[in-house]
Amino acid sequence: MIKLISTRFAAFALTLFGSSLILFLAIQVLPGSAARSALGVDATPQAIARFEAQRGLDRPLVVQYAEWLRKTASGDFGVSFQNSVSVGPELLKRLPVTLELAVLAFALANLIAIPCGIAAAARHQRQADKAVGLFATLLGAVPNFWLATLLVMLFTLKLRWLPPGGYTPFTVDPLLNLKQMAMPVLSLGLVSSALLTRIMRSSMIEVLSSDYIRTATAKGAREDVVLRRHAFRNSLIPYLNVAAVEFGFMFGSVVVIEDIFLLPGIGSLVLVGIINRDYPVLLASALTITLFVLVINLIVDLVVGILDPRLVKGGSL
Repeated sequence: MIKLISTRFAAFALTLFGSSLILFLAIQVLPGSAARSALGVDATPQAIARFEAQRGLDRPLVVQYAEWLRKTASGDFGVSFQNSVSVGPELLKRLPVTLELAVLAFALANLIAIPCGIAAAARHQRQADKAVGLFATLLGAVPNFWLATLLVMLFTLKLRWLPPGGYTPFTVDPLLNLKQMAMPVLSLGLVSSALLTRIMRSSMIEVLSSDYIRTATAKGAREDVVLRRHAFRNSLIPYLNVAAVEFGFMFGSVVVIEDIFLLPGIGSLVLVGIINRDYPVLLASALTITLFVLVINLIVDLVVGILDPRLVKGGSL
């Protein structure tokens, strides 16, 4: 078990390294010039050359990447090209906003998907199953940014129940914080729940058709006992794998949702970095999001190994 955990952590480190390389190279091919974006369209060639020399942008890409990786590993995320502000403290200030949004949205998606998927599987090909299938299909076809717009029109413009955006820390005003986070969380969580509901349903149906489930039913076990003790645990294994991937997609959607609701999180920082060609800001923000997605996948791998010991005995988690 220890050896397998060590292997997973080694794979995690290699994946993080590969992701950092891909991010660095992808940013280099973005159209536009970081120097011209920072200095303005009227900047002279001499000023642009001086700007690039001061920030090492005129050096080979291999040297730039090695230097950036060395500093990032030591916790130095560099300085913004636009305002000369250290990126690290800005990330730490925005991190709680994005984490709160992502965690609440992911929790909402699972709170909807798990019971709905179980109910649909238990009532396979009946009215409840069809209703859940219709619900999941409709939500799956709705882009989260479009749903966000509808929620603003309904709860802000028409009903006037929720503020249109902004962010107040939970420690400052818990009620206002929850009001401000309600629509962003719904926008992400409802859309993500569609896929997760279908996965839980199909996984439960597959498990319920297994021989040991039929044996437990034939012995007189109650339906709720069969679902809770026998089917649910085994159906979680494929569900968690897909949920980890969906969490990554959710983090990607944070960029748009934070911009719509004026949330000062890492997602909005990514958007600012793209618009301004601010490489230190963009690299640090994108790498932070990547890190959290990889951490969630690592945790899911370990949990799946605990749920299904056969994977451990087989040599993988």
